[in-house]
Parts: sequence; structure tokens; C-alpha cells
Amino acid sequence: MLETEIKKLTAAIEALTAAMGNAAVEVEAPVKDETPVEVTPLNMDDLTRKCLALSRDGKRDEIKVQLASHGVGRVTELEGDKLTAFAAWVDAQ
Repeated sequence: MLETEIKKLTAAIEALTAAMGNAAVEVEAPVKDETPVEVTPLNMDDLTRKCLALSRDGKRDEIKVQLASHGVGRVTELEGDKLTAFAAWVDAQ
């Protein structure tokens, strides 16, 4: 039973391949974005200083909420995308 189905599938694939033959296939080339991306490395000391300044301005609880939303308790525990997102939040304050 399974062998029969495999033979039918193989025959269908061969028929499709033969039908397609040398038909031209139009493919669009991907468009490359030539816009340079500015990458600014995150400096943990600068981020910590900004957090201290925000804390002094009365935003200590907001900082704690943001850190908790990223699953950490301290700025130094942030990594990767979480660090980038937190730094963007700090810069927006």
C-alpha cells in the first residue's frame, strides 16, 4: 500500500518536472537597503550614571519596574536585547 502511494507520488513529481521543462521562471532580485545603520555601543557605566540621575530625580520606582519587566534586579544583569530596550527607555526619560 505504502509502496504504491510512493510510486504514484514519484510519477506525479516526474510528470510535473517534465511539464515544467525549461520554462522560464521570473525571480525578483532582493532589494538591498543601502541606508547605513548607526550602531552605538552601549557603555554600562554611562547607563548606570543615567539611572542614578533618574533615581535622584524621583524615578527610582519606575526604574525598578522596568528592570523587573526584563526579569532582572540590577542594570548590570541586563544582556542583549533586554539591555538595548532598557537603554532606549532610559534615554527616553
